[in-house]
Amino acid sequence: RICISRTDYDKIRVTAAQRGEINSIADISVEDLDVQEESMIIELTGTQSKLEGLYELLKGYEILELARTGITGLSRGCEDVTYID
Repeated sequence: RICISRTDYDKIRVTAAQRGEINSIADISVEDLDVQEESMIIELTGTQSKLEGLYELLKGYEILELARTGITGLSRGCEDVTYID
């Protein structure tokens, strides 16, 4: 079994009131990295389908910038680990 995820960083234009809305979404699976008067940067991490669901929730907001890490993954457990001396 392999754990696979992707991380996106988004800069979103927000008002003071919208920051609260984003933070309620953030309670689900988003981390605030930077909060400014007119924008905030959030980190979204998860599977492709989870990120697509989060973007559905963010549809009404103006995304100013987006950066993606690509897919990353590690196998679970220690069975296939190679130890290097």
